[in-house]
Amino acid sequence: MTERVRTKLRKMSWFEIPGGDATKHYDFSKLKVDEAFLKVTANDQIRLFSLSDECYKCPFTYVNSINYTSLEKISTKYGLSWRVYRAGENISNTYPDPESLICEVRPKNLGEFGVYHLNVKNETCDIFTISDPVNIYKPLLIILAALLFLCLIWNLISLIISKCRTPQEWMGDDASIPDRKKKVRIKAIDTFRGICIALMIFVNSGAGGYTIFEHSTWNGLYMADTLFPWFMWIMGVCIPISINSQLKKKVPRIKIFLSVLRRSILLFLIGLSLNTVVPGPDLEHIRIFGVLQRFGVVYLVVASLVTFFMINISFGKDELFHVLKDILNLAFIWVAMVFIVALHVYLMFFYQYPGCPAGYVGPGGVQYNSKFEKCTGGFAGYIDKIILFGEDHLYQRLGIMEVYKTGPFDPEGPFGCLISVFHAFLGVQAGAIIISYSDWKARAKRWLIWGVVTGIAALVLCQARTEGGWIPINKSLWSLSFVLATSSLAFFVLTIIYVLVDVNGLWSGIPFYYPGMNAILLYAGHSVAHNMFPWHWSYGPMNTHLMLTTEALWGVLLWILISYCLHKEEFYLAL
Repeated sequence: MTERVRTKLRKMSWFEIPGGDATKHYDFSKLKVDEAFLKVTANDQIRLFSLSDECYKCPFTYVNSINYTSLEKISTKYGLSWRVYRAGENISNTYPDPESLICEVRPKNLGEFGVYHLNVKNETCDIFTISDPVNIYKPLLIILAALLFLCLIWNLISLIISKCRTPQEWMGDDASIPDRKKKVRIKAIDTFRGICIALMIFVNSGAGGYTIFEHSTWNGLYMADTLFPWFMWIMGVCIPISINSQLKKKVPRIKIFLSVLRRSILLFLIGLSLNTVVPGPDLEHIRIFGVLQRFGVVYLVVASLVTFFMINISFGKDELFHVLKDILNLAFIWVAMVFIVALHVYLMFFYQYPGCPAGYVGPGGVQYNSKFEKCTGGFAGYIDKIILFGEDHLYQRLGIMEVYKTGPFDPEGPFGCLISVFHAFLGVQAGAIIISYSDWKARAKRWLIWGVVTGIAALVLCQARTEGGWIPINKSLWSLSFVLATSSLAFFVLTIIYVLVDVNGLWSGIPFYYPGMNAILLYAGHSVAHNMFPWHWSYGPMNTHLMLTTEALWGVLLWILISYCLHKEEFYLAL
């Protein structure tokens, strides 16, 4: 092993340096995270094909033609299977002749920085491990344990300080006015929003290269898939609280609507501007929609409906309808939501559009041997291309483009706004519970009931499986089951935070409380400073999870510190 290789290995995480004799023969600094070496030997010329577990109903794809021996770099991000075919002039690299198949193999312990040997001899294949892979989760557990310890120490100190303070120290000048009623802000909402923005920054910074923190390629639900919908949902929670407060102050509804319209336009324009940070302001290829753009459209529709159609009927505590007060006050909007959901389901699963079968909601590309190659996203992909004047204005870096070999598709496209309106409205329902019931038990009980109902509905629609259900959970399509599943989790998470922070005071919400009060500013700021020091940096090959996780967490902690400083200065960006 050369000195250059030794230097590169020293810059790797000490938890993730491969051991044994493998380091003498293989330069692991050439590998990225979730990569390994595959040594292939054969007594004749062969062709190697592979298939990732993440590519559902896909054919094996061509890797390389091997003349007796080769060393391949392989991805270990998902499970892999290989097929070995005899070489020949008539063997296609796309659809090889089944008669030329020698074998199909799959390693049992495929992992990062492992070394594997595929030996093809006498029409048989054997695969075995030369060097075991490293444990990629060890550094993650150590980092999480350290963060948890620091949070516990911080909150313990905060609790001790709060117990030692006198009422006068807590209330300041208000202590001399004991009968003065102060508006109580529900900290759980800001804390919930802060958790979302902190994790969103972490995910957008690479999430340490861990698959469990990333987005699902198509169907399925990973942690990153919950963040944007939770943001949408908590935005809905705040809408009835804000509008109800303005109506109590006798603010005209038309004035409230104009304020909603102004905020929606600003959100859309800010999002459009952020889309030009990396590629530049090329109007011929600018991505028109995105995260903030969907926020703007959905906020305009939902807040307008709440402004004009939310009622506030008072029911006596002894009346039967009192238990349904939060739903009855939104009754007119519920009618609109039923229509929106029915329209979305009809268009996605029953409407016949050119070139593709009605009801296909897959990724297209090579799935089913390219039978639906141009049908990516079903009706959503079809109508988005029409609305946005072709593929040039769609998202160009979606994971399915690499896995399924598809064309561009926008997971935040205009059609998805339709069902996102219902998603935000489920948050409105949670907010209506807050303004309808003052008792914390009444609020928590109703949130938990909604969490159970939406969760069961999601499981029924997807038939409790990732693939093959009636309506699969799919973030890119913002499917109905996805809306219900993420809303169910949101109801549960808000309940837990509310009880811990606002009811029992066991947690102050720190450190997430501060970024939650300036979420839009942090989202825009981290989008602009994505490749700028000191928020981001690199050192050495950056090919281990420890280095990538440390770098991503550094950026998150820096933005939390910035939000704390803004809070101390009482600066909050309000659109």
